[in-house]
Amino acid sequence: MNAIKKFEITGMSFSGFKCYGETVTAEFGNPTIVTGGNGRGKSSVADAIAFAVTGKPFFGEAGIDRLYADGGKDLSVSMRFVADDGAEHLLTRERHNDRVTILCDGRELRQTDLNEMFGEKDVFLSVFNPLYFIEELGDDGRKLLERYLPGIPHETVLSMLSKSVRETLKDEEILSPETYLKKRREEKRELEETVIYLTGKKDLTETQKREARETADRLLNETAALESEIKELEEKRLAGAGIAEAQERLTEISARYEELAREAPEAANTTEIDEGLKALHKKLGERGAEQYAPKYASPIAEATAKVKDLAVRYKREAALLQGFEAGTVCPTCRRAVTEKELPAVREELKKSVDALLAEGRERKAQLDELNALEQKTETTFRQFQADDLKTMQDGIAELERRRKELLDAAAQQGERRKAELETLSEQIRAVSAETECGALSTEEYERLNERKAELEQKNAEYAAAMLIVNAEPEDFDERIREVEAQIAAKQKLISDAAQYMAKRTELLLSSLKMNRVEISLYDVVKTTGEVKDTFRFTYIGRRYDRLSLSEKIRAGMEVSELIKRLTGRNYPQFIDNMESVDDLANVTPTGQVIMAKCVHGAPLSISPVKPTQQMPKAA
Repeated sequence: MNAIKKFEITGMSFSGFKCYGETVTAEFGNPTIVTGGNGRGKSSVADAIAFAVTGKPFFGEAGIDRLYADGGKDLSVSMRFVADDGAEHLLTRERHNDRVTILCDGRELRQTDLNEMFGEKDVFLSVFNPLYFIEELGDDGRKLLERYLPGIPHETVLSMLSKSVRETLKDEEILSPETYLKKRREEKRELEETVIYLTGKKDLTETQKREARETADRLLNETAALESEIKELEEKRLAGAGIAEAQERLTEISARYEELAREAPEAANTTEIDEGLKALHKKLGERGAEQYAPKYASPIAEATAKVKDLAVRYKREAALLQGFEAGTVCPTCRRAVTEKELPAVREELKKSVDALLAEGRERKAQLDELNALEQKTETTFRQFQADDLKTMQDGIAELERRRKELLDAAAQQGERRKAELETLSEQIRAVSAETECGALSTEEYERLNERKAELEQKNAEYAAAMLIVNAEPEDFDERIREVEAQIAAKQKLISDAAQYMAKRTELLLSSLKMNRVEISLYDVVKTTGEVKDTFRFTYIGRRYDRLSLSEKIRAGMEVSELIKRLTGRNYPQFIDNMESVDDLANVTPTGQVIMAKCVHGAPLSISPVKPTQQMPKAA
């Protein structure tokens, strides 16, 4: 089915539901009066309608096991209703052993299908139960209202503002006034920080130039004094005798040092020895890997096989001889031997057994001789191999000894060369000091070098100071004026956007206009135009938590009508505890109304009110 924007209940049936153990049917009209004493099932009617549509009770509780009738595991609620298409439909929800089945006009549905037909649970219950929105949703009610508040076109808001504001904001894209204002304030803060930065940089630049000028003047005086002292020390250094001779010695020593340094250190020539070592290691590996190849393997195998064959034949014929008696079939002529023939036959068998034994002993002696020869040959091979390996290892040791002698000799020569270079270096340093100091004492020469280093440092500092003094000045004042103009423009945007937001909020909240109920979702800070989230609910100016039950019901009816208006869904309203309400003069219901009243001691009654019928009075 498509989305149902409006419907009225025409009838219902319950079974296994709360106090309705047996099937109960009822007709509904507009309005419908539900009366009865306490505990007779008036509120259960509201739970049944809510359960049929949302799967939850009247106040949206999570646990629904309490909806079973005492001892039952099956419940069923059927609701007949006329939708905005003018046709009557039947919605049935059954629960059997915690398995729920939903049928609409005989077609099985899911709860998501019902949500598409009747809207989300909170919307349906906010219309159906006048107390649900306020008492159950809390802050979620604010979110629900925001989802359904109509959008206010940008042009509509602008048309209600002054010409100056319209001119400022006509080309601005304000999809979200809150976000727009926040971004403009951030931009203004960044510009203000830029002004602070530029002002600070201007002051710093002026201070740096002044200090750099003062530093340059001071450095000029200090360098003049250093140059004078250096000149005096240099004149004294060059006035001494022997500097020319020292310079000649320095030239000779330096030439010898450079000549020796250019000479490549003599390296040991071990090429021939290395080749010999390589060849011997190869031979050693090959000789050590050689394996003994048996010389008499074939004759030994033949002799072994012959000995085994003779042993088998001997055992077989010896066993035959031992068990041979009259009547035994002769293995040669294949006939039974008589008592008379038995001695002769046994004698022949014994000769054969003795011959086999003699031949076996002879063959065994030959085999032993072959094994002895094989072992002797292998022993000889092993001895020769060991001797060869020993000779090769001795040769390797000798070559390695000769190689080490060559390397040691080259190393000693290198050490001597290094020592000579160090000696020459020491002589160069000594003569250099002699030529550098001249007639100066060690302390005077050190002071000369210190003054030269100070002069070099001060010249560098002077150059750095003059770079600052001669730097092209920036026009900070002009840049500051430009940024301040941008700040003024941003402030104009912020002020006009604050007026825009206030007007938009005013138009937006006009959708929440009700008779005696006021709901506030936003507070506008007049000084900044900033909108802050809030959620206040009052009835005739009084807080909801201070209202009586009748006032809460009246207030809830107005909110229920508001939800209808915002969502475009006109569903029945169930007003419980109607006995405490004198009238609903503050609101005119736009859809079906079901009112439950407590009538002391009366049985349950669900009755549609006819046009000519008077409403029963509260108990």
